Amino acid sequence: MNIFGVENRDTLTHKATGYSAKLLKKPDQCRAVYACSHLFWVDDQDGVKDGERVLLCLKRALRIANAAQQMANATRGSGDPVMLFIEILNKYLYFFEKGNPQITSSILQGLIELIKTETQSDTSSDPSADSFFASTLRYIEFQKQKGGATGEKYEPIKT
Repeated sequence: MNIFGVENRDTLTHKATGYSAKLLKKPDQCRAVYACSHLFWVDDQDGVKDGERVLLCLKRALRIANAAQQMANATRGSGDPVMLFIEILNKYLYFFEKGNPQITSSILQGLIELIKTETQSDTSSDPSADSFFASTLRYIEFQKQKGGATGEKYEPIKT
């Protein structure tokens, strides 16, 4: 992406984000949109770090996951949308650790609460989603126990 120059890079990232939201299945749309967030945050020497666009991609992925959740509820589908929320939480955590100022502990806390609510209200609980979420919460607790700057960063998040 770096060889194209700024203008072409912007065009390419916008097209990739736009097309990802037009995939046929909602879970595929969601995963493609949150993957596009990496186009706006690159950790090399002259990397792009556009925190607002990262946040926009992640919020868009949440909206798509919410739509998938509503469709699954209407058709009495599986708990796959809950898995999408957990995957998005992990993307939020990734950018939180990378120092994106747009991703705050309160946003993470809200997402954790949303997932807890969804998993409690879901009658057909998915064991793989439950274990994935438990693993994510353990990771947050591990980061808190590290102490120092990392521990302080994670301290406001209640698991």
